[in-house]
Amino acid sequence: MMKSTLKPFLSMVLIMLMLAGLIACSSPGSPAAGQDGKKEDTSAPTSDSGKKGDGKAVEVTYWHMWTSDWKKLIDSLVDEFNQTHPGIHVTALSITGDANAKFLTAQAGGDPPDVMTQWNQIIPSWAEKGAIASLDPYIQADAPDLGEWMYPTVKEIGTYKGKMYAIPFSMNTLAMYYNKDILKEEGFDPEKPPATIQELDAMQDKLWKLDKRGFIQRVGYMPSGLTQWSTAFGGKWADEDGKPTATDPNNLATLEWFQSYAKKYDPTKVAAFNKSMSSNVNSAWSFLSGKQVFAMDGMWRLEDLKNYAPDLQYGVMTLPYPEGTGKPDATWVNGNFNIIPEKAKHPKEAWEFILWLTGYHNEDWAAEMLTKGGWIPPSPKITEKQAYQDFMNEIPARKTFVNLLGSPNAKITPVIPVQQYYWDRAAKAEESVMTGNKDPKQALETLQKEVEEEIAKAGGK
Repeated sequence: MMKSTLKPFLSMVLIMLMLAGLIACSSPGSPAAGQDGKKEDTSAPTSDSGKKGDGKAVEVTYWHMWTSDWKKLIDSLVDEFNQTHPGIHVTALSITGDANAKFLTAQAGGDPPDVMTQWNQIIPSWAEKGAIASLDPYIQADAPDLGEWMYPTVKEIGTYKGKMYAIPFSMNTLAMYYNKDILKEEGFDPEKPPATIQELDAMQDKLWKLDKRGFIQRVGYMPSGLTQWSTAFGGKWADEDGKPTATDPNNLATLEWFQSYAKKYDPTKVAAFNKSMSSNVNSAWSFLSGKQVFAMDGMWRLEDLKNYAPDLQYGVMTLPYPEGTGKPDATWVNGNFNIIPEKAKHPKEAWEFILWLTGYHNEDWAAEMLTKGGWIPPSPKITEKQAYQDFMNEIPARKTFVNLLGSPNAKITPVIPVQQYYWDRAAKAEESVMTGNKDPKQALETLQKEVEEEIAKAGGK
């Protein structure tokens, strides 16, 4: 009698245990369902950077701002890292919209990413606020010679108050593109582009083309980018103590040069011309269609030329500079820098990802990786590798951009807490001059006052 009642009871217990096991395997807390048992945020951007780890790997969240084909490239790099670092699994998220605001919101809420690529000029502000961590402890432990390994300007961008907060994996410089066919057509030697501002100015009358109604058909050159062009004029935007120097005489000379073009060529018609170009993706950069003879831009444009204008005969030169007072081989430098939030959950693993991505003591791999994005290496030790030398030799114009990174006249945005605000307001000062609302001196005086007030608001001196 006892036997007959015990057997079905044991069977029922067994079934219940099996059901409990199935429920546990499908619960949100299991590694297959989400990160660290948290419910996945369906409103966040999704990642194409590989499958989740097997539960043993540390899950690292990586934010970046690339989209389209660039996102695919970043995802492929993350996939490669995950495959070669079995103890870490990086999930890459493309953050669209106001990434800066989203980062600060996540940081304040205690749930920031573990690592983020930042190319806006916000690093010193975040460092001042304590929003991002100093990388010095990691550098001292794993990469004590990292500062010497980089180009000087690269180290300078990522350093604030003597500490390094950001490390890049790719850099950008600016140079001048010019259309050889049009120069030849208008009677200029296409192999001798203008070296000085005066020579550039003297060519413009022949290069600009207007129709009978006065609408622009072709632009020779229209200056834009005050802070970038000031490098060729020897402009200075802050002193050694970080105090703004917007009214520097060479900044004024740059803006006065801009104004000379605004007086001669109607900026509203130039804006209308540029808008008409933007309707076609292949001619959004008017240089591609031969509608602009000179254009200041970065090395990535070489890929556009190769893909969309393979027959266009062009050259690349360093920025023209004022005769006698200017700076040859001048350029403005920025890059894609990686930071670790102060409240990151996995900073050590994030650091390992950052160091791998920058190519430190992994130069052969980095030399090949950087060619995929048309990027400039952060270190000359990568540049000298054969894969990158072959990349430059394929399109010799690339050498101009790469060599500029080591120029003594390569300049960066002053590393001060109001860096982004300063640059945004400088663009507004430029706009006020080009639209005829202010003269250059007045515009820079207003800029100086605005920045000083912003520093005071931030608690600076």
